[in-house]
Amino acid sequence: MTLDVGNEPTTPVVSGDRVFVANRADGTVTVIDRLTNTVVDTLQVGLAPSTPLASADRLYVPLTGEWKIAVINTQTLELITRIPVGDSPLTPVMASAGATLVVPNSGSNSVSLIDAATGTLTATVPVGIRPTTPVAGVGTQFQSYLDRVYVPNQGSDTVSVVDTRKAAVIATVSVGGSPGEPATSPPLSGSDVVYVPNLNSSNTTVFRENDGTVLGQIATQAGPVQPSPNVDGSLVFIPNSQSGTVSVFDEAKQEVIRTLRIGRSPGPGAKSPDGRTIYIPNQGGTTVGVIDATRGTLAAIVRVGPHPSTPAVAGTKLFVSNAQGTVTVVDASSRIWPTAPWPVRAAAASKGSVALTWRAPADSGVGPVLHYNVFASTGQTCVTTHLSYVIRGLPSGQRVTFEVRAVNRSAAGNAAMSRAVLVR
Repeated sequence: MTLDVGNEPTTPVVSGDRVFVANRADGTVTVIDRLTNTVVDTLQVGLAPSTPLASADRLYVPLTGEWKIAVINTQTLELITRIPVGDSPLTPVMASAGATLVVPNSGSNSVSLIDAATGTLTATVPVGIRPTTPVAGVGTQFQSYLDRVYVPNQGSDTVSVVDTRKAAVIATVSVGGSPGEPATSPPLSGSDVVYVPNLNSSNTTVFRENDGTVLGQIATQAGPVQPSPNVDGSLVFIPNSQSGTVSVFDEAKQEVIRTLRIGRSPGPGAKSPDGRTIYIPNQGGTTVGVIDATRGTLAAIVRVGPHPSTPAVAGTKLFVSNAQGTVTVVDASSRIWPTAPWPVRAAAASKGSVALTWRAPADSGVGPVLHYNVFASTGQTCVTTHLSYVIRGLPSGQRVTFEVRAVNRSAAGNAAMSRAVLVR
């Protein structure tokens, strides 16, 4: 299902039974009833709204063109106030257990601290050059860091650690080139680390929340963006926007254990309510990758619209903004995509080629199977409507594995893998 919203829609956010989409070019926020999948209102907010933050019964909309934060009551849809902040405000975060709103001002190299109860600006804290959206501190069951916010400074290659009660920077951590929005380890992990993706360094810096000590760098592929740890922090998924992949980092082994091919320009992900699934938008394409966050595998690839945003997740529904001024609503439950076409058998044929066969999936999901996508571990890909294929041009003397996915009108389904075969 596709809903018309406004021009240049940003990432949707969920609050209660409603989904809110800021439309940058229109100066509006579209309100969607997530139960009926209908647009119920359009609110005028101000110039160049960016991705908002929903917290309690408030929606905080950064107005990049006005240097203000518009505050909306999510129940009555009343525009309560516009709070002056700094130059070019971006998506804020909530810290101090919901007491303090922290707004990064990318054009004035500062963050604004706002009392969430009164809606008043309490302090402006200088940080580094071109700060972007921060992440609030978490900590562990033994130590809380809820009063801390970690602000990446894209022009300084640093992260400013801001104490919201002291209204001051208490540490500055050197990271890599052009750091992006960070992530913290979840409370269940028993750890207290911050993961900072470095867009221009092809790595992710890891440092401790308590003292800012850098523990190391996770080597990824090109263009890493905001990581997504799974529910217990055992695996961390790092989209590589310039490589079309997601690096899967194993916290116990302290290494990248696999790299998932996912699509064009993957962006920051969103988690399911139970934390077992992560949805990664392919912002250069028309799909969203569905990752099994427990197993660390790509479960499916779901079709949406062009240049999708990070999804807003409401139960099994995804709300995804598209570049054409629409929001795609997808039922992301496993029943919409095909099961794996087991088994995949591979046999070396003539020189440089391998013959593959597989069975149709037991469940085709929504509608019939339209075709099959075939991937070789050496990088070759093909599409076929048959249950067999001879893939050619493979390197002789190398062991190669193959992955096959059935595709219906909504998604590419679960993968079936072959055993490794030695190419003649």
